[in-house]
Amino acid sequence: MAFRPAVKLDELWEGDMAGVVVDGRKLLLVRLDGAVHAYENRCAHLGVALSEGQLAGATLTCRAHHYQYDARTGCGINPRSVMLRRYPIEIRDDTVFVDLEAP
Repeated sequence: MAFRPAVKLDELWEGDMAGVVVDGRKLLLVRLDGAVHAYENRCAHLGVALSEGQLAGATLTCRAHHYQYDARTGCGINPRSVMLRRYPIEIRDDTVFVDLEAP
């Protein structure tokens, strides 16, 4: 496992999302219900940055073609056949770390 620091926890508010770059990789971090989730920052449809979309509750909507995802799991809502690439995270010393080498 190769965990890399992504963001200070207090910079990512509850119910918020942020696009970050970690070691050259574009990631989307989402904080919901006290948990942080990390995904590749691209829609499964055409690769548009999801950080440019909207987060309403736990529903993440792409700005371009309105694909929707469950921000807690990365699973597609509309359409259900898509899924976001998810990265494991750890929180240490008030910092969110992301494992970029996870399969």
